[in-house]
Order: sequence, then structure tokens, then C-alpha cells
Amino acid sequence: MSARSTAPLGRALPKGVRDLCATLSKQGHDAWVVGGCVRDVLMGRTASDWDVATTALPADVQRIFRRTIPTGIDHGTVTVLLGGEKYEVTTLRGESGYADGRRPDVVTFGASIDEDLGRRDFTVNAIAYHPIDDAIVDPWHGEGDLERRVIRAVRDPRERFAEDGLRVLRAARFVATLGFELDPATEAAIRPNLPTYAKVSPERVREEWLKAFRAAEPSRAFRIMRRTGMLEVHAPLLASVDDARFEQAMTRLDRAPREPVAARVAALAWDHRDRRDEVDAWLRALRFSNREREAALLVLAHAEAPSRALDAPASRRFLRSVGPSEAFWVLETLEAEASSRRDATQAVEAVRALRGRCAEVLDRGEPIDLRSLAITGADVMRLSGRGPGRYVGEVLERLLDEVIEDPSRNEAATLAARASELSREASR
Repeated sequence: MSARSTAPLGRALPKGVRDLCATLSKQGHDAWVVGGCVRDVLMGRTASDWDVATTALPADVQRIFRRTIPTGIDHGTVTVLLGGEKYEVTTLRGESGYADGRRPDVVTFGASIDEDLGRRDFTVNAIAYHPIDDAIVDPWHGEGDLERRVIRAVRDPRERFAEDGLRVLRAARFVATLGFELDPATEAAIRPNLPTYAKVSPERVREEWLKAFRAAEPSRAFRIMRRTGMLEVHAPLLASVDDARFEQAMTRLDRAPREPVAARVAALAWDHRDRRDEVDAWLRALRFSNREREAALLVLAHAEAPSRALDAPASRRFLRSVGPSEAFWVLETLEAEASSRRDATQAVEAVRALRGRCAEVLDRGEPIDLRSLAITGADVMRLSGRGPGRYVGEVLERLLDEVIEDPSRNEAATLAARASELSREASR
């Protein structure tokens, strides 16, 4: 039992969770809030998800509460709907056998709270709070690790990582998202368990990466992934660069914007910008969404923009290619890359100059897309005396090219005359 004050947990506990635990208690069952929510409150953070562990069997939980969902009933988890919220309630359990390197083959109910906490991944996630008794349960000294800011596996890290291959990646991710250090013995157990990690689905890897990307310094996670061999399993492109280039990539990664996630994906893939087909294949393999993948590739495709878009027409072409809604986060990502170079001052100034020109173009409302042209596709068809066809788009694109070079040409009469000429050319 911990000597730490329970007051922060008492204050933070939502009424719905307190009521849920009280209801279970009235039916003769103990209930604790467990895991990340307890950790976050003890760290002074806001907890989002509140998970409950109980002595009640799944059938008891379903009987006691009117609205439930058998979310993972074979593993003891029932979702309780209470007051418009959903709470996962899991029976205290023991586990054994992990043939797939992810989930236990055998689950047994009736464990004590200490035993239940003993099957969890890291000590900082193996702390429980009993709202009715107003008591913290911490058999694996997670509070001490919170104080020391250390990620340490519960009991033997080799066993914990052999049970669930995702845990090695979670260790790296927590180092980044919590700003902690990794316990040396815990880190040493990662490489021997890479075969189990290799069984983890790409979707689960991507989800952990996304969480790491949102950290203030995602490089903390990726450095662990590199030195333990995790990158060789799911990101061979990143693992292939030498130490100097990898450290430069880490600088880019930390300085790139947190949103959209594609910015940090692009920062990682920067050294392979001339091999975008390989980058695309890698991102597909890790199940990044089409939008995330295409946005990251967009940044890589415009890697040289700051050194090439040196005047207003070139800046307008850049905006046309990237799109005004994407341009500024792309430029922020390019600045992060520029700031990681040896010639950072000059490179950063080039990005900022392009950003300034783009802002001026948008402020002046200069044409950068078909919608900003003074005539439409309907006008092109009327002027040509023809119906719909590919020529309409071709004419409009030619007109846009010309007004991007000289915005003063974006007048209805001027474009109408030019559209007539281009339509005649297209009909030959």
C-alpha cells in the first residue's frame, strides 16, 4: 500500500466511475481503477480513459448493470454504459501461454489485485486505486518509478516481452510521450524478443508510431527503436542510414510540426526523398492511410522548392502544386529540415522567404487554381461552340499557366479571347 496522498485521484475520479465502483461494492464486489488513468493523475495529467478492474465475474457485471456490451468477454472485459459514458470493466485475471505473441492462450479469473497488476507491462501502468477504500495499491513500486521518471517492466522484462511483442514498442513510445528514461534491464530484454515483436501487426505498429509522433520529442522513441533493432523489423529504410544521417533525421523529426502526422512521417523519410516509390511502399506496408501517405510524399516531392521558387510566379506555381490549405505546414516541415543542416541559416532563410511570398500571393488574391480564373468551363464551351470534352480542361489549364505567370491577364475579356484561340488549336 502506498503512502502517497490519494487526494488527486479522489478529485479527478469522474462521478460515473465512482458510481460504478460503488454499485459493484454494494453487490459484494471490490473494484479498482487501474492503469494509465491512475498513472496520468499521479503525474498531474488529465486522464482520458478510466478502466476498472473488479472481483466480479463478467456474468456478474452484466447482471448488475442494465446496459452492457460484451466487448472482450472471453478475456473478462465488459463495457458498461452509464450516464452516457462507456467504461471498460475487467475481471481480475491471470494469464498464460502467448502462442501468437500478442494475446494469452489461457485466461483464469479469480486473481488478487496484486496478481492482476503483476501481469501488466510496466510498473507505472501497474498501479490501482480503490475509490471506496480511498487507497492506492502499488505492489510493483510504480510510484517510485514515476518519481524517478523510469519505464521499467513488471517483474522479469524478458517474460513480459515474450508474452506480447507490442510491449517493446510501447516501452519506446512511453519514453517519448512521458518524457521518461528506459530502465537498462528492460531495454536489454528488447533485442532478444525481436522475433516476438516481428509478429505484431503493421496496424498496431502504426498506432504506436502515431502516439510517439505527438510527443514533444518523438526522437526519444526512435532512438530506442534504432539501438534495439526494432527499426530493422518494421522500418528498414530508416535503419539503413548511418549514425550521422540518423541523428539529423531525429533533429528534423522533433522540429517538424506535430500535425498533420504526415509532417513527421516526411521528416523521417527525408533521406529517401529521391526513392519515393520505396517510401510509398514502406508507408503502405505500415498501413498509413492514403491521406497520410500522400501528404508525406507531397512534402518530399517539394524538397527543393525553397531553392527554386525564387520569384512571385514560381511561388504561385508552388501554391498551385501544393494547395493553399497544405502549403504552410509543408513549409514548416521544410524549415525543420533546413534547420537541421550545417548551412542552416541560409537554408532556413530560403524557406521563410518562400513562406513570405506565398502569404503575399494569398493576401492579394492572385490566381493559383482554376476556381480563381475569371472564366469557367461553361464559358470555354460557349466560346468554342462545342460541348463538353477533354479540351475544356486543357484550355483552362493553359489559361491558368498564363495568369500564374502574369496575374494581370486574369480578366474575363482577355481570357475569353485567349480561350477562343486555344479552343481552335485544340480542334485541329
